[in-house]
Amino acid sequence: MNPPSPLAADPADLVAAGVTEVTSVTNLAGTNLAGTAGLTVVAGTASLAGLGATLQAVGPALDHRWAIVGPPPSPDGWIRASDLLDPGRLDEALAVVREHHQATPEVAVSYFTAWYAATIVGPAIATFVLTRRVPDLDPAEIWVHCHEGGWFDATAFHRPRMTLLPGDPAVAGCAPEATPTEVVAVAADLEALRARLAEEIIGHLEPIIASLRRRARLGLAALWGAVAAQCGRTFLLTERVSRDPHLGRLEADAFFAAAAPTLRARPTWQQFIHHGRCYTGMRRGSCCLAHRVTEEFCTACPFVAAPERESRLREWIDSQGPGGLAV
Repeated sequence: MNPPSPLAADPADLVAAGVTEVTSVTNLAGTNLAGTAGLTVVAGTASLAGLGATLQAVGPALDHRWAIVGPPPSPDGWIRASDLLDPGRLDEALAVVREHHQATPEVAVSYFTAWYAATIVGPAIATFVLTRRVPDLDPAEIWVHCHEGGWFDATAFHRPRMTLLPGDPAVAGCAPEATPTEVVAVAADLEALRARLAEEIIGHLEPIIASLRRRARLGLAALWGAVAAQCGRTFLLTERVSRDPHLGRLEADAFFAAAAPTLRARPTWQQFIHHGRCYTGMRRGSCCLAHRVTEEFCTACPFVAAPERESRLREWIDSQGPGGLAV
């Protein structure tokens, strides 16, 4: 049985993002989506401001990261995602991580994979869970912001391309304002939309994962495990908006089933009661190697025993104050 499909963001924000006219069957960024099960590709008028409002509505689920629609607000620190497929640019980015954290090539690649993946999968997963929309993750149309420490903290979607459900307000034509014409795919149902989410994430990350693997002695299980951990974390963080302590976990289970076998090193869950309410913590499917730099194991480390992990999670929840989560 599929998880429930609540609309947790402000409905007004969702109505503001729309397709005013479905005009014809067309192609999406040169990709033959017509051959993808459950998807119909349509051309229409998409609201640039509407997608921005949607990203703002899901913002709390992005934790300390943020996402916008449009070009980068400044040239400082912003990199087009597709530029990181250039070996020289990727080596420069990894060198910053190595120098700033005094890290080995393996640790630098592990850190980079997690940080970059979080910036890509965070907005996509939060938007899917909370608004039932999947943004287009074409690397040529996405910019990421690199912090001076080598980690990424923001995402800019140049165009408001999305995959939607048939009942989405955008498909129904609820946005009357005239805006640039874009291409939008419509999924037949929630299962098809979830499959599209997995395809977008894996399709975006496969080339850079292949490049990273050549730069460190890390296997695909470790690299995709880093991606899976960031996916799992975002699913759990959606509780900040949905207020549902179970939705994120259920959605994650369905997503990882759709993303198998690529994301086979997926996290598992640790549920417990704290202060009278249910919490879900995470056990990573692969090690992030942080202990090689900090000499401490992270809370989600697969090498930490379950009782110790739960104790750490309880402390972490309390340290966050009201609304704290075990993630």
